Amino acid sequence: MAQSRSLALAAIIVIVIIVVAAALFLGGGQEQVSEIKIGVILPLSGRLAETGADLKNGIEFAIEEINAQGGIKACGGAKLTPVYGDSAGKPETGAAEAERLITQENVLALVGAYQSSVTKTASEVAERYQVPFVNPDSTSPALTKRGYKWFFRVTPHDEMFAAQQADFIDWLNQKYGLGLKTFAIIHEDTEFGSKVAEAWEKYFTQHGYQLVEKVSYHAATVTSLDSEVQKLKSKNPDILLAASYIQDAILLVQTMKAQGFAPKVFLAQDAGFINPSYVKQVGKDGWYIFSREVFSPDLIDKIPKLKEVNDKYRAKYGVDLNGNSARDYTGIWVLYYALEEACKKASPANPDEFKKALRDALANLELSQDQIIMPWRGVKFDENGQNILGQGLIVQMFEDGKYHVVYPEDFAVREPVVPFPAWGERS
Repeated sequence: MAQSRSLALAAIIVIVIIVVAAALFLGGGQEQVSEIKIGVILPLSGRLAETGADLKNGIEFAIEEINAQGGIKACGGAKLTPVYGDSAGKPETGAAEAERLITQENVLALVGAYQSSVTKTASEVAERYQVPFVNPDSTSPALTKRGYKWFFRVTPHDEMFAAQQADFIDWLNQKYGLGLKTFAIIHEDTEFGSKVAEAWEKYFTQHGYQLVEKVSYHAATVTSLDSEVQKLKSKNPDILLAASYIQDAILLVQTMKAQGFAPKVFLAQDAGFINPSYVKQVGKDGWYIFSREVFSPDLIDKIPKLKEVNDKYRAKYGVDLNGNSARDYTGIWVLYYALEEACKKASPANPDEFKKALRDALANLELSQDQIIMPWRGVKFDENGQNILGQGLIVQMFEDGKYHVVYPEDFAVREPVVPFPAWGERS
């Protein structure tokens, strides 16, 4: 009898040891943590502070949802805790904030940083320290051509967008007989605008359109676009392509109106043109301008999760999700899914091991369309860290003061208004 009890006790001890070992291997037991700190770099001051606030809303809304549903379950319910760094819209400041967040705040991942020029420098720091960097919204194609192993971009980039935009102009010509032949480009001169301009020139030229003018300006200091618009107007392009941040986007529209410059098609590259403040300030002067987008509330009936998320977001912030807030919201959810996988392999209590596990989880992540709110096929990163399942939309602002999807046709809810009406033809 005594021997049987000893054997039973020994068996119980073995089982307990196995369970404890398994828990430790999976990040449980004493390896558990109560929070996972992530660094978020945004332009929270300076010329892009309004955009930064919009991005921050999307991020915080996603984090609130994640924490409310139980946090990172594979890490015992650890809560996501954002620690913010303000780039002030400056590349050197973004890099310094990345270093501070990594070395002083001990964050396990970085998210940001909106402007491609800031993302470029901040992600250089992350790569050096081997910290995963999730980029929801910067679109310079060069960012995923650097051979980095710790950088993951969720959004499509501007070469992907430019190719689609050239297809869109072909479609307008074929369907509406506009006879569009020439194009001009105006762009801010940082990493974002410069790379957009390169992509536009490449793809529109390949499609047979003639470039008649390309104008750049420095968004951080520009106070007038009079000479730039005069130069464009003198070339009389059929198509104007614009890459601007918020204040310069407003200034461009106001200057075009003042000079009576109205090309047949005015197509913007997202950024400042879709910011709620831009929409409010330009009013009816923004009607009939096209923009590239990655998101639209028009898609509520086409994307299963979108209506519920957008309704809650509007109730909290008083506005619909837009391309800025929706991309950053999506970026946090992408990070969440990777964190769940990483927590199965390592514990955040062992930062170096955990960051490697998180990098591997991002590299192997594959999300379906029904796991996100974007009009993409899902999220899957290639060997360069680029999501290869994304695509853009073309939207146009109508008389209700809202952008609506006009292309591609499977997502369209309105027929486009073309050509762009003269400024005096608006009621």
